[in-house]
Amino acid sequence: MNKSVITISDLSLDEIGQIFEMADQADRLAFSNTAGLSACYSFEGNSIRTRATFIKALYDLNISPVEAPNLLKTKEAVHHLAGYLDNWFDLYIIRDRNHKRLASFSKSTHKPTINAMTSEAHPCEVLADVYSVMKEKGDVGSLKYCVMGPPTNVLKSWQRVGNELGLNLVHVLPPEYMSEAPPEGKVTKSKSEGLKDADVILTDAWPPDFDDKSFQLTRRDLESAKPDAWVIPCPPFNVENEIHQDVIESAYFAGYSQKQVLYPVQKALIYYLLSEAAD
Repeated sequence: MNKSVITISDLSLDEIGQIFEMADQADRLAFSNTAGLSACYSFEGNSIRTRATFIKALYDLNISPVEAPNLLKTKEAVHHLAGYLDNWFDLYIIRDRNHKRLASFSKSTHKPTINAMTSEAHPCEVLADVYSVMKEKGDVGSLKYCVMGPPTNVLKSWQRVGNELGLNLVHVLPPEYMSEAPPEGKVTKSKSEGLKDADVILTDAWPPDFDDKSFQLTRRDLESAKPDAWVIPCPPFNVENEIHQDVIESAYFAGYSQKQVLYPVQKALIYYLLSEAAD
């Protein structure tokens, strides 16, 4: 079975639950040393946190990691790439901005593929963030989520996971991006409306062509959110753009430790996909 995760929508509610249960027991997850499993990974750009936690997870699962730099940058057709590489690998973990090409590769291979980030989706980052919210605040379905800013890969992934899990999520979207609003999502142009009684607030780095400071999240904006609201900025964040330094210095900031769950969730995701592939 070739079960890949290119967007959050590739996982059902039940599958997300299974992955979270495995993440709870992440220290116990490992394949036999004699299984001879290997994974091909390729990360465009720095990818500091995602790369480090994925590679650590591979080692701890007893999977041999092999890097293939710029895997999808070649002009070779993806079905040829997959046809040859499938001879040697059991799993692919790929970060490449070309979402369409990565999606095509995942359909060409007979092995599971994990999207470690494209221009359109960042499923692992958001999956881990949801898991961290569950651990911190309990029932994720009882909370209000506010995502702020232009529809980046992270915020689009939050829209998708909101649909999958039935979350009460509103997107504070700048007017010029309203045409890109998902038909099933809640959107508003008003920061105060989106932040009112919010439990979890998400921001992401702005695109290079966006610089409207009125959509920056400030400490004053948070007065309309819940007193114990959690602000999760996607790193690397910019305190000159999407989030003000006063928020990072406040108790609202979820903190650096919030991202520690990247490792157990990504480890659980790998374990789940390879276990499904073996069935």
